Amino acid sequence: MEFWYLWVVFAVLCVATVFVILKASKALRGHNEETKRTYAQIERLTALKADFRGASAEKVRGEDAAHVLDGAFAVLQAKLENDADPDRCFAEMNEPQQNIYTLYWLVQDVQTSLSFFFKNNGEPLRAFCPRALHAVGANTLGKAAEEMYAMFDETNEEASLEPAKLDTLDAAFAKVFARDTLLTNIQSYAAEHAEKIFGAA
Repeated sequence: MEFWYLWVVFAVLCVATVFVILKASKALRGHNEETKRTYAQIERLTALKADFRGASAEKVRGEDAAHVLDGAFAVLQAKLENDADPDRCFAEMNEPQQNIYTLYWLVQDVQTSLSFFFKNNGEPLRAFCPRALHAVGANTLGKAAEEMYAMFDETNEEASLEPAKLDTLDAAFAKVFARDTLLTNIQSYAAEHAEKIFGAA
């Protein structure tokens, strides 16, 4: 037993090896799950794009409101991704397309807060947000978005982010925000401008 300590080292190495294998296995499972989610999202967007490309006003009115917004986003996102210059492409989109695209991200982000949308997105989505809300008849929400945008306006040298005011505006927006109502408004707007939104994409 002259080299008994080697057995201790061997035992420690075995434990460490098992630990590393378990960690690697867990990481691989996590990676595989994330890959599956990514592919599932790609397949979903592809199906939505196929379903809504060229959609008529009648189709838009007959679908679930949330599904319509997802479908419009899929059509517009595909247009952006297929262009060599997505920024230029978005700038050249017609106003209803820009409004719908902006509202898609707004609906996603305001589940956190209105200020999260403005922190999480740059121009021109920030500037288009109030316009888009007013366009679909959500004027109270649009007014709150105007006040929020005033603090994020990169062209205004006097604009400043005041945490207390951000919190106040977030609370005021959350109080009047009704997701289903906004989605219904968006659906009506999309039906009214179906040819511009879905046909020109």
